[in-house]
Amino acid sequence: MTNQIKFGINFRGHWDTYTHSEVANFIECADGLGDNELRGRYIAFLNIFLDKKVKPSTLVDYDVLEVFLGDIDNRADIDYREGHRDEEYEADLIAGGRYFDQISKKLEKHLQANKPKPLTQADLVEAFDGFGLSREE
Repeated sequence: MTNQIKFGINFRGHWDTYTHSEVANFIECADGLGDNELRGRYIAFLNIFLDKKVKPSTLVDYDVLEVFLGDIDNRADIDYREGHRDEEYEADLIAGGRYFDQISKKLEKHLQANKPKPLTQADLVEAFDGFGLSREE
């Protein structure tokens, strides 16, 4: 079972000029994910996102959001932070990259604030007690 958290942010800016096309490209690039199960969940999330069905309250797998953050951050690097775009001819890409830079910072903060805690021995004992499997008496 994977940990889920709320999506936690609003993400609709530059939809027609940048966001939709870039996020759609994430699906094509998802083949780079080695884990087939994670890739399937990530692509399913991206499709729901592209259908505009992801809201700040939508529960999303934590590891899926980590991959999403990586893709968002990468686009921000390429289209904005690296500064190699021509402002006269690529204004939409620069503006979209700037927007993704802002989103990546918000999403990274949100992920850090909601990072799952590792299981402890006490957590396992408590879980097994619920099934009467604990060896402690």
